[in-house]
Amino acid sequence: MIYFLLSLAVILALVFAYLLFQAKQKTTSLQGELHAVKEKYDENQFQLDFFLDHTSDFLFKFNTKGIVTYSSMNVVRVMGRNPNIRLAHYSTSYTDNPINDKARERIDGFLAGKYDSVPPYFVEVNDSKGYPHMLEVFHKPIYNDQGELISVTGIAKNITGIYNAELEIKKFEKEQMLILDAIPDTMFTFDKKGVFLNYHAKNEMGVILSAEKRIGDNIVDIFPESIISLMTAGLKKALETDQMQTVEFKLQVNKKEHFCEGRFIKLTDDRILLMMRDITAQKQLEEGLKLAKEAAENANQAKSTFLATMSHEIRTPMNGVIGMTNLLNETLLNPEQRDYVETIKVSGETLLRILNDILDYSRIESGKITLEDSVFGLKRVVEESLNLVAYEAKGKKVGLNLIIDENVPEFFFADRNRLGQILVNLLSNAVKFTERGFVSVRVSLIEIKGDTANIEFKIQDTGIGVAKEEIKNLFKEFTQVESSNSRRFGGSGLGLAIVKNLLKLYNGKVSVQSELGVGSLFSFNVHLNLAVEGMVEGKMEHSTKSSRYETGKLAGVLSGKYPLKILLAEDNKINSKLICLILERMGYIPALAKTGLEALSKMQAETFDVILMDVQMPVMDGLEATKKIKALDLNTPPYIIGISASAFDEDVQKALESGMDDYLIKPVKFDALREKLIQVGQRRFPFVS
Repeated sequence: MIYFLLSLAVILALVFAYLLFQAKQKTTSLQGELHAVKEKYDENQFQLDFFLDHTSDFLFKFNTKGIVTYSSMNVVRVMGRNPNIRLAHYSTSYTDNPINDKARERIDGFLAGKYDSVPPYFVEVNDSKGYPHMLEVFHKPIYNDQGELISVTGIAKNITGIYNAELEIKKFEKEQMLILDAIPDTMFTFDKKGVFLNYHAKNEMGVILSAEKRIGDNIVDIFPESIISLMTAGLKKALETDQMQTVEFKLQVNKKEHFCEGRFIKLTDDRILLMMRDITAQKQLEEGLKLAKEAAENANQAKSTFLATMSHEIRTPMNGVIGMTNLLNETLLNPEQRDYVETIKVSGETLLRILNDILDYSRIESGKITLEDSVFGLKRVVEESLNLVAYEAKGKKVGLNLIIDENVPEFFFADRNRLGQILVNLLSNAVKFTERGFVSVRVSLIEIKGDTANIEFKIQDTGIGVAKEEIKNLFKEFTQVESSNSRRFGGSGLGLAIVKNLLKLYNGKVSVQSELGVGSLFSFNVHLNLAVEGMVEGKMEHSTKSSRYETGKLAGVLSGKYPLKILLAEDNKINSKLICLILERMGYIPALAKTGLEALSKMQAETFDVILMDVQMPVMDGLEATKKIKALDLNTPPYIIGISASAFDEDVQKALESGMDDYLIKPVKFDALREKLIQVGQRRFPFVS
């Protein structure tokens, strides 16, 4: 019995040991499995965390009441929110975007059992700083073993960048459509073979060309046969050159002809845009402007012709009036008679000055005045200008003063005549409106840049002055400050307008300072080219030779020194008589011709040193006669001086082109004629001292 018990005890101990060993083995195995599971879990968690750390997606979970119970850690990075904060409703961060209403209605309905599922949806939420984000959300419901919903797990994908980009694209597309709708052009798109791909038309052109039905057709089938070659050439050239090609053509629209403009623009290597625009109104406007321009040019030509004609007709008798007055003034007269003659002379010169102003303004207005440069001494030009107003100033006992700064250069290469004209107009204006006191001229150097000097002129007077509010009207055409002044002082009202326009040719400008009843100060500046040394020497030589005669009187017999043989061709009896008297005082008895044909005949019969040739004569005018005389090819051809009342630059140019050697404008300036004869005499008799 004892042995049995001991045996049983040993057996039980062995069984217990075996069972204990098996249990330990099983425990070790389970621990290994648990460890493997944990490692797998950790690996998956690491991969999930790694993924979430590098994506804009985040995880969250909410219960059946919509309370968020979990958020992945990367919600901090994506939304700036703390994932440890719980018990907030899923919609707490929703914005007021209407898109959220649909999402909220679907989720709440699902939680309440109204829907079986929640399809992916979009919501807009605010981050921790209040900035909106667009999320795309995917839901996965979680059920227990009894099939009851216990929670919802969601993945939120942040698509804000994509959403904003789509908004921008839609905004851009909308803007493009608005722009396209605002463009009146009809637009067609073709491929490189000319196949019609698409169109955009806001006018009747698309309908007329049946654009809707023509998609897929070739360009040669869309447009009328008359313009097919034009359109295909434009498309081909746009493809080849990558440059826009413009064509113009006509289309019949509702039985009415329309002018159209087409622009071919290469969009890609296989796409061409054609923009068509109806330019009928533009063409009609252009035609109207063309007709208006022609009418204006005809009117301007008529005005120029009228001025040229009137200039000639007025200057011809004025030549006699002023010439005879000058001759009469040199005879023995009593004081009363001399006063009458002086009055006639001043009136005639005033009339001539007005005529010259009108002609000058006409030339300026038509752009026919250009600057003719030559070398001149500035001091001399200013002094000559003062001399021209000295007589009137002396009569009114108005003093004339001239101040030229020492640093002002002496010689310039520019248009002395136009500069003198500017000075004379301003000085004449100053003397005219000054009853007592003085008129002074000051010349100053502003600066020298390279070969150009900026010279300033100041003309100051003690005249009637101008009110400040009237200064703006001073340089307007045919305008004087007051109509009473026009009656009192006379004048055309063009002098200052001419000054302003002439100064533009010099790149200069004029300004005025004035006080009513005190006087005025006119300032202007001109840019003049400096004369180089060689020019100045030549000018000085010429000045020395001719200076003896520039202020000479009519008295003085030239014929003894220069025995010139002169032919006068002039059909006007008064002018012929006047010039004969002048020549007789110089000791010359001219031969006379009344027509150009007669002058030619006399020239063929005998030799003349000088021909004073009137331009306008019957039978044969002076220009034609000059050409024929020059064609005679004489060994000693005559020096032909044209004499005419035609004062336009083109008249002078035409005379010189016909072969005339020089030109004098009526009324003839006696000193000018005398100087011309001296120049001819010096050429004919070079050894005369």
